[in-house]
Amino acid sequence: MKSNRAESIKKVNEYAVNGVPFLLISDFEGKNAIVQPLNELDSDALKYCINGKTNHSNTQTEVNAVRLSRMPIAFERYKVAFDWVQQNILLGNSFLTNLTCETPIELTLSLLEVFERSDARYKIYLKEQFVCFSPEIFVKIDEVGRISSFPMKGTIDASIENAEEIILADKKEFYEHTTIVDLIRNDISKVANKVWVEKFRYIDKIQTSENRDLLQVSSEVSGLLSGNWRDCLGDVIFSLLPAGSISGAPKDKTLQIINAAEKYTYLTKSGRGYYTGICGLFDGKTFDSGVMIRFIQKTEKGLVYKSGGGITARSHAESEYQEMIQKIYVPIV
Repeated sequence: MKSNRAESIKKVNEYAVNGVPFLLISDFEGKNAIVQPLNELDSDALKYCINGKTNHSNTQTEVNAVRLSRMPIAFERYKVAFDWVQQNILLGNSFLTNLTCETPIELTLSLLEVFERSDARYKIYLKEQFVCFSPEIFVKIDEVGRISSFPMKGTIDASIENAEEIILADKKEFYEHTTIVDLIRNDISKVANKVWVEKFRYIDKIQTSENRDLLQVSSEVSGLLSGNWRDCLGDVIFSLLPAGSISGAPKDKTLQIINAAEKYTYLTKSGRGYYTGICGLFDGKTFDSGVMIRFIQKTEKGLVYKSGGGITARSHAESEYQEMIQKIYVPIV
């Protein structure tokens, strides 16, 4: 089922130019991907729900209570990785680096039940492997070739008094968000003829299974592709990987920093894999895709939840550690 980068690009181009609807799932760095026409997908093995378009009929009748227990890595272990990242930032090797972790969890739902019951814009279930329930858009491309990306950077508990004002006034969060918007704008400039920031730092609300709302800060960056964009859709998509919002800037050096730092934060040594990759659906005319954050993976040692956040020179280890834990939730009410 998996294809390497070159094979995946070729498949995407071929399907798109011929108007064949397909599903794309790529790993973090775009090295391996699943690219399949929708009419050939095995819905028992791979289920998707992309902005309401799905191959799954929910037949579940029993609704079980949702309990999620977290067992995060020790702060001392996290801080080793954090210090490595921040040292490289202070040396000028990166302006912003996304640091992620594995957290063992216990969950009263199966991965399939999480897929069926979670409320998220982008959902993927790969049998016996992982489930993803992401709120973050990667890129959308409409019929005339307008490409739009919606980077999300900045999270706060909505129950905090004046939460929206606090997150929007936070200088560290402002710097991190601005850096990512600039990175996304530069990425889209590689493939588009004209690029602009449509909206800057607006608020989305996300509800979790703990009856707790989170506020996320997003922006919208848009551009115009050439008229024959479907002929080269694969080249366009894979040239944007990995997604800027979950890697950092500059990308090449930052990826080296991530690979070194996350050796301390990944208990199973499996690396990111499909976590922070992308999932996308081409419907024959348009393309819609999400960044695969909010991710639970099945391992030999049990379930692990992968989460993280952006590190800058202004970041503090304690608050970043808590943000990583705060993002461990399932959006089920």
